[in-house]
Parts: sequence; structure tokens; C-alpha cells
Amino acid sequence: MTNDVMKNILFGALSVILGVLISMSVKEKSEIMSPMSIEKIENYNRELSVIENQINVDREIISHIKSSIEEKSSPGYLEEMKLSLQNELKELKILSGKYDIKGEGVIIEIDDSKDEDFKNTNLGVIHDIDIMIILNELKCAGVDAISINDIRVMGESEIKCMGPTVRVDGHSKATPFIIKAVGDMEMIYNMMNDKNSYLKLLESTYYMDVKIEKDKNIVIPKSDRRI
Repeated sequence: MTNDVMKNILFGALSVILGVLISMSVKEKSEIMSPMSIEKIENYNRELSVIENQINVDREIISHIKSSIEEKSSPGYLEEMKLSLQNELKELKILSGKYDIKGEGVIIEIDDSKDEDFKNTNLGVIHDIDIMIILNELKCAGVDAISINDIRVMGESEIKCMGPTVRVDGHSKATPFIIKAVGDMEMIYNMMNDKNSYLKLLESTYYMDVKIEKDKNIVIPKSDRRI
């Protein structure tokens, strides 16, 4: 076999091998860039985007918590919380009726009519309904606490006429009735002293003896209910 033939055979074999290698390389590249692989890459990108968004949200939450901690650690916030708790405690004490309440407010004194036309008549006598209307007007004026002849009046207090007296939670009280109310002194005084108030109606129509005074040092005793 001549050298030329051997060269041709060798060259042909190399060409075949090279063709096979090129074909395999093209196939691998085709597989790498196949639609399935592109879809996976897109899925990975979407997952990464979701993770990045969650990281940003977490960073914002952490920043908010940090700011909140710094704010709540400031002297101003602590003082505000202290005042808020003190006010809440005050309200609870008032609602419970278990503590004396001290403060500014008004003192109302009301007595049966001394007018001859109403004296010793039903119209000239103070009834439980009269007292309850006055109490409702006081509550509308935003009072904190009320007493009648030094008996604390609560939301569930019972007020009833008993002959010539009025019973307040089991305590019999006769005229004159002294109603004390703690709260905004000016507001209470102005509302109860208004010409359209029930007190003024009793005074002008039935000539009942009515007095309204401001007082900066009123004491409402704790509740002592007995029914």
C-alpha cells in the first residue's frame, strides 16, 4: 500500500472523527440552550425576584421595629405613657367607687318650695324623678363623680321616694338635698345654671330653693351601697 493511499485513509478517518466531534458539540450546545433549560432559568429568576422582594419587606419591618423601639425608649414617650396610665388608673378608681374622689366641681343645694301656693303640696316637694333628672344633666356635663348628701352615686344606684324622704342606695335622706359633682367646674356650673336647665325650671316654676356654687376642693366619698 502506497504512502498516498495511507494518507488518504488517515485523512478520511480524521475527517469522520472531526465530524462526529463537531456534531456532538453542536448537540450539547443545542441541549444547553433548549427551551426546557431557558424555562428553568426564568423560574430561577422569578424565585430570586421573590426572595429579593421578601428581603426588602423584612428590612422595612426591621427598620420600623427599630424606629419604634427608639421612639418608645425616648423620655417623651415614657412620660406620655406614664400620664396615660395615671389617667386610666384614675378612671378605674372612679368607676369602681371604692375610693374617695377629690377635685373641683359644683355643689347644688335644693329644698322644697317655700311658696304658699306650692308649700305642702305635691308639686312643691322634691321627688326621686326630680333628682334623677338633675343627675342626668350632671352626667351630660361630663362629671367624674356625684354624691347626694355625702352618699356616692354609682351607675347602678337606686333612688326612690319613701314618704317625706328619698332613699339613696338604702340610705334615707331628707331635704335639703346637697348634690356634689366633681369635674370641669366651669362647664358644670354653666350647664346647671343655664336658664333652660331643670334646676332653673324648679326654681322659676315651683319656687323651690335652689343654690349652685363652685368649689375647688370637693370630696366625693367612696361607695357604701346597702340595699
